[in-house]
Amino acid sequence: MMKWLLLVSVFVFSALLVPLIILFCRKYKIFDPVNARKIHSGEIPRLGGVAIVLSFLAGFLIYCFALKGLPVNRCVPLIVAGSIIFLFGFFDDLFEFRAIFKLVVQIIAVAIVVFSGYRFTRIMNWEMPLWFSYVLSFGWVLGIVNAYNLIDGLDGLCGGLSFLTLVTLGICLLLVKDSAGIICLYLAVAILGFLLYNWPPAKIFMGDCGSQFLGFMIAVIPLYSTVENFEYNKLFIMLVLVSIPMFDTIAAIWRRLRDHRPIMSPDKMHLHHKLMNLGLSKKETLIMLLLIQLLLCLAVCSTVYITRSRGAVVLILAYIFMAASFCVLHYLHRAVLKKHGEYGQAISELTEKQE
Repeated sequence: MMKWLLLVSVFVFSALLVPLIILFCRKYKIFDPVNARKIHSGEIPRLGGVAIVLSFLAGFLIYCFALKGLPVNRCVPLIVAGSIIFLFGFFDDLFEFRAIFKLVVQIIAVAIVVFSGYRFTRIMNWEMPLWFSYVLSFGWVLGIVNAYNLIDGLDGLCGGLSFLTLVTLGICLLLVKDSAGIICLYLAVAILGFLLYNWPPAKIFMGDCGSQFLGFMIAVIPLYSTVENFEYNKLFIMLVLVSIPMFDTIAAIWRRLRDHRPIMSPDKMHLHHKLMNLGLSKKETLIMLLLIQLLLCLAVCSTVYITRSRGAVVLILAYIFMAASFCVLHYLHRAVLKKHGEYGQAISELTEKQE
C-alpha cells in the first residue's frame, strides 16, 4: 500500500513544484533560447526537468532505502550516475557548455552504470561475449540519452513519449515480478505532473537537465532486469519503445554528415518539423506521434501474454514498420519541399548559418 501512496505523492510533488520553478525562471530570466531546432517564440522557462527529477528522486530514495524495495547495490549506481547527468544538464541549461563537455560527462555517467551491472547480456537465446555486452550497452545508453535530448523540440513531445514508454516498462516489469517496474511508474507520474504545464501551449520546457535524464533512465532501468520472460526479448522491446527518438537521431546524424555540418548542429528537419511541413499543426503532430507511440507500447505489452518466440516476431515486425514509416516520411517531405522549391534553399540556409 505504501508504495502506491508514494506514487500519488510523487505526482502531487511534481505538479506543485513546476509553478514554483516557472516563477523562479521568470525572476532570474532563465528562458529557453530560440535556435534552428526550436519552433517556439517568446520567453519560455526551461528548467521543468528540475521538478521531474527532484520529485522522482524523492520517491525513488524512499522506495529503495525506507521501504527497501530494491537492493542498495542496485540503487546506488543509478542514483549517482543519474544525478551526474541531471546536474550537468542543469548547469548546461544555465551556462550552455560546449558539446564536447556534455559528451565527456555522459561517458562518465554511462561507465558507472554499465560497469555496475546495467547491461544487455543476451539476445533471445544467444549469450553475448562479455566484451560485446559492454560495447553494446555503453553505446545504447549514450545514444538514447542524446536521442531524447534531440527529440525535445515540440511542446509535450519528449515528456509524452517518455511517459508512455515508462508506463509500458513499468507494467511489463511488474508483470514479470521485477520490482524495478515501480521505479518506472514513479518517473512516469513525475513526468505527468510536469506535462500539466508542458502540454501545448507550453508554459515551461524541461530543458537538457530533463530530457537527458529521461533518456538516461529509460535506457538504463531495464538493463538490470534478469527475469527470464523479459530478458529473452529485452533488446527488441527497448528498440521498439525508443524507435521514434532513435530513428529521428539516426536521420539527423546522417543528414548532417551528408550536408557537411557538425553532428551536434541544430536544424529544422526533425520528425516533428517534417510532419508540420506536410500540413499538420503543432498539436496534430504531437497527437499523431503519441498515438504511434501508444500503438508501439501496446505491441510491447502484448508480448507478455504470448510465447517468447512469437513475441520476438511481433517486436521485429513493429521495428521494421517504424523504419519503413520513417523512410516514407523522408521521401514525402523531400518531395513536398522540392515541389515548392524549398529543399535546396533550406539546406543552403543551414550551411550558411554554420559557416
